[in-house]
Amino acid sequence: MSLLPLAIAILINFSIGQFYAWSVLVAPLEDALGADRSDISLPYSISFITMTIGMFVSHSLLKNISFPYLLFVIFTLGGLGLAIAGYLEALWGLIVGYGVLFGFTIGVGYFLAMTAASLKLPVRPSIALSLNMSAFAGGGLVWPPIFKVIIDWHGPHAVLLLSSMYLIIVGSIGGVLMYTARLPAHSGSEEGGGMFGQILTREPKTFILLWISFILFGFAALMSIGHAAGIAIDYGIPADQAYWAPMLINLVYIGCALTAGIICDWITGKRVLIGIAAMTAIPLLLLFVAPSPATSLIALAVVGGAFGASSSAYPVTVAGYYGVAALPRIYGRMATAFGISGLAGPLAAGLLYDWQGDYSIAILIASILAGAGVVTLWLLPRMKAKVLTD
Repeated sequence: MSLLPLAIAILINFSIGQFYAWSVLVAPLEDALGADRSDISLPYSISFITMTIGMFVSHSLLKNISFPYLLFVIFTLGGLGLAIAGYLEALWGLIVGYGVLFGFTIGVGYFLAMTAASLKLPVRPSIALSLNMSAFAGGGLVWPPIFKVIIDWHGPHAVLLLSSMYLIIVGSIGGVLMYTARLPAHSGSEEGGGMFGQILTREPKTFILLWISFILFGFAALMSIGHAAGIAIDYGIPADQAYWAPMLINLVYIGCALTAGIICDWITGKRVLIGIAAMTAIPLLLLFVAPSPATSLIALAVVGGAFGASSSAYPVTVAGYYGVAALPRIYGRMATAFGISGLAGPLAAGLLYDWQGDYSIAILIASILAGAGVVTLWLLPRMKAKVLTD
C-alpha cells in the first residue's frame, strides 16, 4: 500500500483551500472594478451553490470517469474559470469564472480528496481523513499572505491568473501520478445506482438526522465565524487588532480537524459530534450573557475549533455508520447541508446585524440552533461497536 493517494488528497484540499482567501480579494476587486460590496460578494455566494452541486454529482462523475482523468479535467476547468475571472476584469467574468466554474471545481475536488483519502492506505482511515480535511483549512492560513503579496505587486486579477495556472499544473501532475501508480478503483465507486439512486441511503433515519444536524450546526457556526472580525470589533476589540479573531479560528480549526477524527475511534463519532455541537452552543450563549472583548475571542476560537473538528468527525462518523467504501458517495450528498448553511448562515447574521445594529441577536440564535443540533444528534441510532479500519 502507498501513501501517494493521501498525499494527492492533501494537495487537492490545500489547493482548493484558496477559497478561504476570498476575503483578501474583496476590497482590491471593489477598487479595480468600481463595484460595491454586494456586487463583489455575489460570485462568492454563487460558488457555495455550485460547490454543493459539485459535491452532489461527483460520485456519478467518478463512476464514468477514472480518478486521474477526472482530477485533470476538473482542475483544468477550475483553472479556466479563474483565468476568465482574471483576464476579463469584469463582474460577470467573476460570476462565471469564480462563482460557477471554480465553485464547481471546489465541490468535485473536495469529493476527490475524500475518495483518495479513503482508499486502502497504510494508516488508519480516521488519521487519513483528519489529515486530509485539515489541509483544506491549512490553505486558509497559507494562501492569504501569498495573495496579499501578489495584490501589492500587480493587483487582484494577477492573483486569479496565477491561481489558474497553479490549478492546471496541480491537476496535471496529480492526474499523471495517480495514473502511473495504477491504484485500484475505490471499492465504493460502483455503489448507489444513479445520481439520485438511494438518495436517503439504506438507513434513511441516520442520514436525515446527520443531514439536519449538519445544517443546524453549520448554520450556527458560520453565523459567527463568517463574521468573526465584525463580531470582535462589535464586542470591543480595536479594529486594527480584529485580525486576531480569524487567525485564532484558523489555528484552532486546524488543530481540532487533525485530532477529532482520531478521537472518534475512541469514543464513537456520535458522542464526538454531540460534543462539537455543545462546544458551539455554550460559548455563544456565554458571549450573549456576558459580552466582553475577551469572551468574544474565546467564543470565536472555540466555535472555530468545533467547526474544524466537524470537518473530520462528520466523515469519520458517516464511515462508522455506512463503512469506508460508501463514504464518498454518502458524504457527497450530506455535504449539501454545508452548502445550504454556508450560503444562508453568514447572510442571516448580516441581515440581523443590519436590523439590530449589533450581533447580539445573531449570537443568541446561533447558540439556539447549535443546541437544537445537540438534540438532533442525540437521536441518532447507537453506533456499532467496531473499529474503523476497513
